[in-house]
Amino acid sequence: MRTIVTNGEGEIWDEEQPRPEPGPDEALVGIRAVGICGSDIGLIHGEGPPWTEYPLTPGHEVCAEVVELGSDVESLSVGDRVALHGFVYCGTCTPCREGRYYQCDDLREIGFTVAGGYRTYAAFPAYTLTPIPDDVSDVEACQIDSAACTLHGLQRVETSFSDTAAVLGPGSLGLFGVQLLKAQGVDDVVLTGTRDERLTAGESLGANLTVNVREEDPVEALRSYTDGDGVDLCVETAGAGDVVDTCLRATRKRGSIVLTGVFGERKEIDPNQIVAKELEVVGGVTASHATDDVISLFRRGDLTTDGIVTHEFPLEEYETAIETVTERRDGVIKAVLRP
Repeated sequence: MRTIVTNGEGEIWDEEQPRPEPGPDEALVGIRAVGICGSDIGLIHGEGPPWTEYPLTPGHEVCAEVVELGSDVESLSVGDRVALHGFVYCGTCTPCREGRYYQCDDLREIGFTVAGGYRTYAAFPAYTLTPIPDDVSDVEACQIDSAACTLHGLQRVETSFSDTAAVLGPGSLGLFGVQLLKAQGVDDVVLTGTRDERLTAGESLGANLTVNVREEDPVEALRSYTDGDGVDLCVETAGAGDVVDTCLRATRKRGSIVLTGVFGERKEIDPNQIVAKELEVVGGVTASHATDDVISLFRRGDLTTDGIVTHEFPLEEYETAIETVTERRDGVIKAVLRP
């Protein structure tokens, strides 16, 4: 079977590997769609999390079809379409026993330490696979991970219909964030970023105002928009630049901040902003607990991948796909590989 592999040194290639056999608790799946995440580009260039293991087959945004079941699997059936939530955990440590298996003391992550979805077939633990109803498309299913990562962070804070919320970063996480805030009843959502085509996509998905931070100071713009008070909620999805500082300065007193971006380096902040303004600051690191909610939101039309998934490529064109995403060609926001 065709398998895409990287060494973390900027090199990526395809090779023939045998089709895996599922273990007793695994399902063999045929990959139907896999999103190219920004973290995948980092992995290729050795910029992934410190627990990354090479050589590696990337890919954690996966929709697949069950082909064969391990002898102990009862939760799935052959022919099921499934979405992946890629945390492999022990089930016995304190975080696991408390239901936070995404913080397992012995965590392994598909696409980072376990071979991911850039291939034709894969054998994954059955508990990492969620069946998908017929009215959720393959492309939508492979983006459940992205949308649910943002939703998990939002579920850690309270929101109100009268809030003004800012989403910092118009990538897939941020564009899903705009839709999720609207679905939660937040009336006023501002989207900030650096690329006009992505900000335009945000407007089409419900943003009331967009701010190009190359043209105006985001803190001044957000404070001006809220008559000097600051926004009630800042949702950081970019993982780059000075976005954390922007959140601290642009959020009102006793407001909330959700951080979902993964940063490649340490960031300097002024903690007095948190103390003096009594800010609530939370992180969000997983999609797992929000998967079912995202499926429901796709089904009832409150979430869409239209305007977010802009490109699809067959798996054999992986080099062109990776280059398109890396170089941000042709207005790409999210690209999907179709094995």
